[in-house]
Amino acid sequence: MSERRLPMVAPRFTRAVHIRRDFRDLRYRLDGYHVTPLVRQVAGRIVAGLEAQSNERAFSLIGPFGAGKSAFGLFVAHFLQRKPESRQKLLDALHVATPDSLLPLHAPRMLVALIAGNNSSLRHAILTGMLEALAAPHLHSPQFDDLREQLRQASRAADLDPERVAQLASRVAAALRAHGEYQGLVLLIDELGQFLDYAARQDEERDLFVLQSVAEAAARSGEDRLLVLTILHQAFERYTLNAGLARRIEWAKVQGRFVDLPFQEPASQMVRMVALALRPSGKDPYQAARAEWADAMAVQSEALGLRPVEIAAHEWPQILADSYPIHPTVLVALPQLFRQLAQNERSLFAFLHSDEPWGLRDVLQAEASPATLPIYRLTHLYAYVEASLGPSLFARARGQRWAELAEVRTLLGNGDPALLDLLTVIGTIGAMERSSGLRASQALLAFALDAEVSDGLLALQARRMITFRQHRDSYIIWEGSDLDLEALTQVARRDLGERATLAGLLQHHADTTPRVARRHSYRSGATRLFAVRYLDTAQLDAPPAPTAGYDGEVVHIVPNDDDDLHRAEAWAQQAARRDEPERIAVLPQRVRELRNVLLDVAALRHLLEEQPELEHDRPARREVAGRLIEAQQTLAGVMNETYAGRHGRWFYRSQPQPIFSASQIDDLLSHAADATYPQTPRVWNELIVRRQLSSAAAKARRNLIEAMLDHPDQELLGISGYPPERAIYASVLRMSGLHRPNAAGVWEIGPPPDDDPLHLRPAWSALEALLRAEEAEPLPLTSLFARLEAAPFGVKPGLVPLLFMAFYLTRAGEINFYERGSYVPDPDMATFERLLARPEQFGVRLSRAEGVRWQVYQQLAAALAPAALTKPVQPALLAVAIPLLRQYRHLPAYSQQTKRVSRQAQAIRRALREARAPDELLFERLPAACDLPAFRADEVLDTQRVRDFVSAVLAGMQELQHAYTHLISQITAQIERAFGLRQGRAELQARYDLIAERSNDTQLRMLGVRLESASPDGHAWVESIAALLGKRPPEQWGDDDLPRFEDAVAQLGQRFRAAEELAIIAQRVPAEAALLRVGLSNGQHERSRVLHMDQSDPAVARLRNELGDLLQRHQGLTSEQRAAALAALLEGVLEES
Repeated sequence: MSERRLPMVAPRFTRAVHIRRDFRDLRYRLDGYHVTPLVRQVAGRIVAGLEAQSNERAFSLIGPFGAGKSAFGLFVAHFLQRKPESRQKLLDALHVATPDSLLPLHAPRMLVALIAGNNSSLRHAILTGMLEALAAPHLHSPQFDDLREQLRQASRAADLDPERVAQLASRVAAALRAHGEYQGLVLLIDELGQFLDYAARQDEERDLFVLQSVAEAAARSGEDRLLVLTILHQAFERYTLNAGLARRIEWAKVQGRFVDLPFQEPASQMVRMVALALRPSGKDPYQAARAEWADAMAVQSEALGLRPVEIAAHEWPQILADSYPIHPTVLVALPQLFRQLAQNERSLFAFLHSDEPWGLRDVLQAEASPATLPIYRLTHLYAYVEASLGPSLFARARGQRWAELAEVRTLLGNGDPALLDLLTVIGTIGAMERSSGLRASQALLAFALDAEVSDGLLALQARRMITFRQHRDSYIIWEGSDLDLEALTQVARRDLGERATLAGLLQHHADTTPRVARRHSYRSGATRLFAVRYLDTAQLDAPPAPTAGYDGEVVHIVPNDDDDLHRAEAWAQQAARRDEPERIAVLPQRVRELRNVLLDVAALRHLLEEQPELEHDRPARREVAGRLIEAQQTLAGVMNETYAGRHGRWFYRSQPQPIFSASQIDDLLSHAADATYPQTPRVWNELIVRRQLSSAAAKARRNLIEAMLDHPDQELLGISGYPPERAIYASVLRMSGLHRPNAAGVWEIGPPPDDDPLHLRPAWSALEALLRAEEAEPLPLTSLFARLEAAPFGVKPGLVPLLFMAFYLTRAGEINFYERGSYVPDPDMATFERLLARPEQFGVRLSRAEGVRWQVYQQLAAALAPAALTKPVQPALLAVAIPLLRQYRHLPAYSQQTKRVSRQAQAIRRALREARAPDELLFERLPAACDLPAFRADEVLDTQRVRDFVSAVLAGMQELQHAYTHLISQITAQIERAFGLRQGRAELQARYDLIAERSNDTQLRMLGVRLESASPDGHAWVESIAALLGKRPPEQWGDDDLPRFEDAVAQLGQRFRAAEELAIIAQRVPAEAALLRVGLSNGQHERSRVLHMDQSDPAVARLRNELGDLLQRHQGLTSEQRAAALAALLEGVLEES
């Protein structure tokens, strides 16, 4: 199609405004500028400030990017600088009816000094702007020549005072009024934000105060009018988010001098501007088609409620006609769409004018005919958005809606173009619904496509690609989300910004990968990790302890404002930092951009992790995830620009550090590690020199410790083959010289040799010093380990237990273990396995024998444990104490508690039971038990007292060992007396055999079982009988059990003899004979006899009858009295027998 037949966009709408260039270029004198109600209102407010009585002469025009602020500034500059007749021409050209109360033609004429934002000093830019304004030929006079010279001299001053700038502006304004052609000066500062950013970066407060100075000068300028107009893209106070309290107060003062003028055209006005931009300026080849189409569209769109309420009904058809061939649905969607996705009017007019794919001109060129133009529909608009923005579309406002549409279009494919168009329109409306006011009803869809859509809607519903929202009478993409992610993100940003500190957010969301001190790690064998940490300045007053689990830390100070930044710099250079070799501090130059992007990352992650509505909303999750990835990448870049290398300021031990590269950072880290851990061992073994061991390495360490305990006298500790523990042995014990042959050629574990090849001596000495310092009480093993892990040693946790075990084996006679507070007298491998697993349950204590104690030790060892004196490690206090403790532990329970031993023996026993360390036992508790004073290392040797002590201990131990034997002797004597034994167990066994089959006494039968089952040797039969009658084994008896046993065994002996008598008689008479056992006791002894009852003996029968008659004659006696008389007779008979 011919280029001339395409709708042309007025040049005024197709280019960005550069206020200084365009103001002087006659080709761009605001031709076609549309003076909207907003423009009139805002401009009128500024013009009113020039009234003589007004003191409102400092204004800030605030609006988003692309809103036409610079064009407005250009219009105001032209209006103010023109004479009344020229103003009339300007307003006539711009179709502004005059007279206009808001834009009076006779308002004071002003000279406009134009200042365009750039990366430089605002003070000097204002001077430059005034110089350029005064360069006009009609201002060449001695008076202005002098002013220009003053401006030039001031601009050359490096230390330019803001008040000087304000004074010069006031002088220029006064000179202009005196000259008569102008009534004053206007300082029009476009893109002020660039100057403010520069001032913040340079920490140049004078470029901030100059605003206050000129604003105050303008307010008091009176008839010598000085007016200041600044143009910003965001509210003035948003440039002070990172300023300190003092600066914020000053900025508030500056802001208070300016009147804020919000500038953003409403959507309805942007619709008018689209129509104005497309209005034919000459012959219109499509006039007939345009009019016919507009009439039809006006009626239908009105019925569908598409006309913006701010546009009158009579105005609407003409707007549609001028906008031809843009469909009404596209027309009402354009303003909000470009506000969301681009830069307002700027991008909107680029869409109308450029040849971008699927833009207006591109579609018209491809499809136009001589008589009509193709209608630009929502399907074209979607294709334009997709082509121009690409994947970034999904990371923008309402991005999840666009993502849903892209996904479902891919699923549908291109097989049915009409169905694809219908789906596209539904999705496009859904993506813009909240802002455009469009609603995807069946009627609107039919109108948008100019086609019947009912069958298509049913087909898409059947394919589960769309769904109908009855309460809205509209269709949406299936799984379409009603969530407004932009709003949710802003809410999350605001919430996180209010309750979370910037440092806290950075710690959670920024990269905190630890830094490695590579050079130091290579030289020492220990990888030194420096935690990456973020602190705000409030935490610097009482800095938290260094990060646990790391060897040092790189602290990034996160100031909230400039005051904080100064405080952080002062803190980093305090003398106290010199005592913190493990800490490196990094300060940023500024944090404004960091805060914004960090809040984006935090808010998006919060949505992704915490927003329940996103859990089943895949497109929304995809959009948020995409946004998060982009934000994280941006954050990484901003972090690099904020803290890394030359962008940050590095401090170490109160001194600034020249850091310009990654290698210099590593050098600083290694220097800090060297300074923090100067006494670290140099052990090269990745298995053991670690903070956390692998399971295989932990097993190898355990096996190596067992070999150290069991085979210290063997080469390689008896390790055969090449298991992992051999590699650890070679790199730690063998290479260090801890395991080496002695002068006799016997392998042993000893302290580091003099040459100390692995630099173990400092840590070894620290072990000894720590234990010597805590001899009174056990030192928690975790405290001991922690001290070795800390500076200046920095022994890695994997190596610490191995080093400690080697130290223990060289001092085994003096080191005592305590598990859960209880003394462990004889630690074995099971003990050390528990120690490795739960070191917090163990404590250690050093016992020493010096001076007199050494003499005591030698004599005790000679008497109690001679083998202790042959130990390679002397003194072997534990080797002396263990035999004593072992003897005590092996004593029967009876011997451990009986009081049937001497008082001294009881005291010795108590000392053995309560002792918590060998030195305490040998030199304090045992002497006290023997009624002797404790042995002090520094006292004078008393040989006799030492001999008396040793003799008393030996005597006491012997008495305790014999206590149970004495008990058994007493039990044996009581058994022999009760049964009348002379030959012990064999005699009792033989006698029991006679009654075994004739006694029904349960206890007697149990006696027989004990006799038969007891060992034939020793006193086993005695212990068995004692256990039967005492109810428990005699080794568990108490002192009260022996008297009870004496009574019980006497009664058992009586029953045993009675059973014997019955058995003897039973052997002499026939089995059918009757027997009677008669027994009498008078309290001192008992007389009994077994009688054979022969009923056939006439003499016996006669005597029985006579006795019976006699008893009958004494009926007055009770039965008890008659029995007593018979018993008296029987006693005599039994005595005779």
